[in-house]
Amino acid sequence: MSDWIVTVFLGDSLTTGFQQGPGYFPPRYYPFTNMLESALRRQLTSLGSERDLVIVNQGMDGDSTGGMLHRFKSSVAPENPDVVLIWGGINDLTSRHPPEDIFPIIVDLLENTQAINAVPILLNVAPVAGPHFNETIMELNELTENYCNEHGVRFVDVFKLLVDDEGKLADEFSNDGVHLSIRAYQKLIPVLFNVIMESISELI
Repeated sequence: MSDWIVTVFLGDSLTTGFQQGPGYFPPRYYPFTNMLESALRRQLTSLGSERDLVIVNQGMDGDSTGGMLHRFKSSVAPENPDVVLIWGGINDLTSRHPPEDIFPIIVDLLENTQAINAVPILLNVAPVAGPHFNETIMELNELTENYCNEHGVRFVDVFKLLVDDEGKLADEFSNDGVHLSIRAYQKLIPVLFNVIMESISELI
């Protein structure tokens, strides 16, 4: 057994922490996975674990679920991960791919994760500022949530966490209507902390 518990995040710009810079400033990246890693490592130490933990962020700006599947063998499998968090789909939807075409790719990602003896965790698609487009997002999220419930896959409902009463991404959780603000990541980190701790409980 390795001294390290390896967790990989595979996804798009939300996984990279992309945030549009103000005005003509270049984009910034919020290091939420670094912060999450630090919190998890502190927890392992407090529990007296002899193992340490690392998070490898394999997010890629603009990536689709098909792109994520294509680079699974090169970006995920070589890390020999214990846990893989999969977070994608919004770029497929904005490219007009229907939910029923995206869903099987997400299933392939989950099955590929299990095939390398890692625990999959699926994050669903976050809401956006346009309320009508969120109806399509919800269609995909319903498909993936039902699959996870039926197959015992851990599932993080990012949509429910960040949506407002009008059915859109809450203003406080975004700076451009799509990408997440610091406040959004700060709300997400404790949820991810708990689900990862549950997933690695037998490895500590």
